[in-house]
Amino acid sequence: MKFTLTTAILGAAAFGAVAATAGHHEGSETWETKLEAKFAEIDADANGSVSEEEYLAYKAAEARKSFVEMGGDDGEVTLDEAKQAYAAKRAEKKEKMKEHKKMKGEDAAKKSHGNDH
Repeated sequence: MKFTLTTAILGAAAFGAVAATAGHHEGSETWETKLEAKFAEIDADANGSVSEEEYLAYKAAEARKSFVEMGGDDGEVTLDEAKQAYAAKRAEKKEKMKEHKKMKGEDAAKKSHGNDH
């Protein structure tokens, strides 16, 4: 069974939240550009569509990477390793949100400062 491009776009969770932060900062990639890059990454045979096999292989590779990052390089993840990995991810997300809010504030300040004249 083949996924069409439309199906792939609707399944955006598989392709990451590319639209969440893209496109509103000067010089940043658009969500479409990011989606196209992610789609090409998943489309292993580069035929313009993502098969179920390609999609599952991509997700399996992501899962393997996450597993090893949690501490599963020995073939197992303990509850403590999972908790530490989860806490680290949460801290990383919080830091990214702070940075994002800071950038939004700077963008707003630039816009309002530019309108003072």
